[in-house]
Amino acid sequence: MGKKVKAAGAVLVIGALLGGGFWYETKYNNNAGLATGEKVQFTVTKGMDTKEIAQMLHQKKVVAIPLSFQIAVRLRGLSSSLQAGHYVVTAGQSNQDIISMLAEGKVHFNTLTVPEGATINEIALSLEKKHLGSAERFKAAARTYAPYPYMQTVTPGVIYAAEGFAYPSTYNLPEGASEQEILAMMVKEFDKRLTPEIRSDIAKRGLAVRNVVNLAAMVEKEATHKEEMPIIASIFLRRMELGMPIQSDTTVQYVLGAHKEVVTFDDLKVDSPYNTYLHEGLPPGPIANPSMEAIEAVVHPIPTEYLYFVADKNGYHRFSKTYEEHEQMIKKINGDIQS
Repeated sequence: MGKKVKAAGAVLVIGALLGGGFWYETKYNNNAGLATGEKVQFTVTKGMDTKEIAQMLHQKKVVAIPLSFQIAVRLRGLSSSLQAGHYVVTAGQSNQDIISMLAEGKVHFNTLTVPEGATINEIALSLEKKHLGSAERFKAAARTYAPYPYMQTVTPGVIYAAEGFAYPSTYNLPEGASEQEILAMMVKEFDKRLTPEIRSDIAKRGLAVRNVVNLAAMVEKEATHKEEMPIIASIFLRRMELGMPIQSDTTVQYVLGAHKEVVTFDDLKVDSPYNTYLHEGLPPGPIANPSMEAIEAVVHPIPTEYLYFVADKNGYHRFSKTYEEHEQMIKKINGDIQS
């Protein structure tokens, strides 16, 4: 009989605790009085305990009663599970929602998209425009940042060591990330995309990764339509094999610092080691950050006898084997000769 009474008492105690917890949750775990719809940002730093977090959230008008937040954390057994990071909540969210967010580490990110073929200068301007960093600091980091051996070069005249290796993708940037950290994320993404298979194919062709990226950057900027990339890559490779200058307008535009619909003869004379009209072989470094499709096109070009190409009004290229054919094609595109 005594044991039954004790067991019944234990059940009553547990029931009371559970009931009390439910009553507490419904009565005090509510920040509805703070609901303004405003987005509130806050940062939980490493080492902060539940009390400190509760007080901070109360000061930011996110939590109505700090003690209620602490008790809610304890009831869920999450006192040591709240993660550091930068968060965004909506004023009026319940303690339970906020606790879940902190326990799961759902930190706030800023999104930045790097388009295929973007240059370091363009990425820097985008960062600054979105208030995610300083353009000048990003460019300063890119001038010397080369953490992987295949990025490193002793070629003089390189503007940015990281140009070509800031992989085009969409990035979730942690709040407060430095320009160096942002650049490191992009370069790390490139290294991840450079799979063992691609590295092996590059080695089989007797090429260096940096040179492949260098060529791929020009291919990326020249090709409006991706299916043409392997043909354009083949033309550039043939020109180099024959000792001809690459003569890519994209390298001139890189030096000029802006895209031009029409590159003039005066533009082609711009004095720079990047000008592939004046200098044979590859420019000192990549002129943009190419996609993996452009890199694959250089590694696996389509064999062709073409040496010249010109874009029509739809962005598609007309390919020619001789300079005479090339000139005729230009006249056709410009309407000087009937097709």
